[in-house]
Amino acid sequence: MAKYGDRAVIHHLVDGAWKTESWNDMRRDILAVASGLIEAGVRPGDSVVLIGENSIEWLWCDFAIQSAGAITVPIYPNSTSEIAGKIIENSGSTYGIASDPAHAAKLSLKKIALMGEEVAQWVRKGPTQTNEIASRLARIEPDQLCTIVYTSGTTGDPKGVELAHRNLVDISNAAVKVHPITDADSSLSFLPYAHVFERINDIFVGIVYGGQTWISRGSDHLATELPEVQPTVMASVPRMYEKMYSVVMSRVRRMSQVSRLMFQWSIDAGKQYSHSTSPGPWLRMKYGVADRLVLAALRKRLTGGRLRFFISGGAALSREVEEFFWAIGVPILNGWGMTETSSGVCSNTLEQHKFLSVGKPFPGVDIKIADDGEILVKGPGNMLGYHKNPAATAEVLKDGWIYTGDIGEIDADGFLKITDRKKSLFKTAGGKYIAPQPLEHGLMSNTLVMRAVAIGEGKPYVTALVVPDWDAAKKQGMDREAVNGSIQKTVDEMNSHLGRWETIKYFTLLDRDFTEESGELSLKLDVKRKVVAERYHDQIEGMYTGKSAAS
Repeated sequence: MAKYGDRAVIHHLVDGAWKTESWNDMRRDILAVASGLIEAGVRPGDSVVLIGENSIEWLWCDFAIQSAGAITVPIYPNSTSEIAGKIIENSGSTYGIASDPAHAAKLSLKKIALMGEEVAQWVRKGPTQTNEIASRLARIEPDQLCTIVYTSGTTGDPKGVELAHRNLVDISNAAVKVHPITDADSSLSFLPYAHVFERINDIFVGIVYGGQTWISRGSDHLATELPEVQPTVMASVPRMYEKMYSVVMSRVRRMSQVSRLMFQWSIDAGKQYSHSTSPGPWLRMKYGVADRLVLAALRKRLTGGRLRFFISGGAALSREVEEFFWAIGVPILNGWGMTETSSGVCSNTLEQHKFLSVGKPFPGVDIKIADDGEILVKGPGNMLGYHKNPAATAEVLKDGWIYTGDIGEIDADGFLKITDRKKSLFKTAGGKYIAPQPLEHGLMSNTLVMRAVAIGEGKPYVTALVVPDWDAAKKQGMDREAVNGSIQKTVDEMNSHLGRWETIKYFTLLDRDFTEESGELSLKLDVKRKVVAERYHDQIEGMYTGKSAAS
């Protein structure tokens, strides 16, 4: 705070215009909200739930809860009342903060502050409990509980991941050590703060390197905000990059033949350049021409023109999408982590990068592969445990190692590659184990495919449920038969490179995507395979009884 003073740290929209919050402003407003919480009866060690969309008020409240010596318990804004109730009960929260009455209605609490009412009043009033806050902060130890972040995984009730103050500080410092980011950088933040990925990798890491953050209105507004804000770094999940890629390729298909050829030539030149460790004069000249003809304009249109690199995490990133962005001069640095490891475990960097890997471990992080292929992690971000759930803790945290549930391998250069989820592997009736993720990613290489789920547990062969992007198909004038034909070509191409036991024999097109509200997706938007298998039982069985061919 003292270093940057009146320099901007957060930019947020008010009535459609960007408003700036300086470091001094943030300090004052956080202390004001912390004062309000103390006067409302929040004590050190209390758990306070926080629910609402991303906003400057959300950030005030998070840091204010910590400043009051309490524990932040974030809840996804789209969580149901049932999920919120389970989180409140497990965390023992007696106080809540909600962005509006609709979100407050999900909280089974007597004491709730609304961001637009009580929190706004506290901010207008200003700090009133600075001595008490200073006293509470002085008593906080690094190993004390800072936040409980609930994650449902793909089955079962939410589990509260306990993260200490040192977890968040140490992993943020580790991330800054491997990425060349400085206080000259800025980011556009749009993923939910209720999850550790955005909260740590954008907000906490941003504080460490002294950058500026613009709070987006959400993923639907990125197309207009990116060229307006022009960030230099940005974190996201693969789905955003896939959508951006899909939009570009949809436009390319509508180009004239000459323009398509020029585009493809430029992308090919970009791929050759990005894969070369020491490009010669001819390749540099070729890339320069491609950049002037196509790539520079495309970069500006997609990212605003100043973006130095993307960070990708939360799910696997397809090679096609990763190579495309590197080709146009916007590196995607694929990384990996879990809520249980405070997000960060490893990441590719601008200096050390390998396609299809998730990079090397952060400083202080150790990784090893168990005999069954499971990835084990020991590092500064490892959780204290699952809140009030010793059985689940004992299953995942053993001798200081987090048993991640992910299957992977470390290559000779030290790069980690994730191959699948341990619980996702299934065995066909023929006794063959199948890793579904490579099959699903192969299907999603077709830009018409939004989501895919490979099926085959106990079955004679592998099938798939496929969610097409029906809106994109409609814009391209494609009917259901044409969409089916396009995806069949993708399946045929995939199958030609697979073992006979793992080829996809049939697939079924679904009319809608899976949703969290329907229970088909987890809080992190992972597919709940068991739920999907039960809900689409008839469609799945149809692919094994001859009632459904490849459509």
